[in-house]
Amino acid sequence: MAAELNLEVDFKLSEPVEGACWRVKYTVDMTEMKFVVEVGETEKKNYEAGAHTMRFHSDGIALGDVKKSWLNNVGLLTASLTSGEEDIAQICAVTQVTKGADGKLQRRMMSPLE
Repeated sequence: MAAELNLEVDFKLSEPVEGACWRVKYTVDMTEMKFVVEVGETEKKNYEAGAHTMRFHSDGIALGDVKKSWLNNVGLLTASLTSGEEDIAQICAVTQVTKGADGKLQRRMMSPLE
């Protein structure tokens, strides 16, 4: 989970959107608890109608108070295009977190497009 995270998304807008950014979150969903970790967001910008590419980089996912034992599970990575408080589009990728041979947690993202 400490490994860097890079996302690149090609998208197309049918109309202009002002003051928009992409917000990236990671959700750990346990039976009776849910933890949402704010991974980061892109700079706000005005998008014209048409094709665009979003690029996001994080040095890792800072998990804060989330217990490591809770992470050895399935999680959800979301990237949401937002303008103000309105979500315009959202992409979700299921992640499987397992302990590697070195004892460190590793995430495997399942592509929502495959």
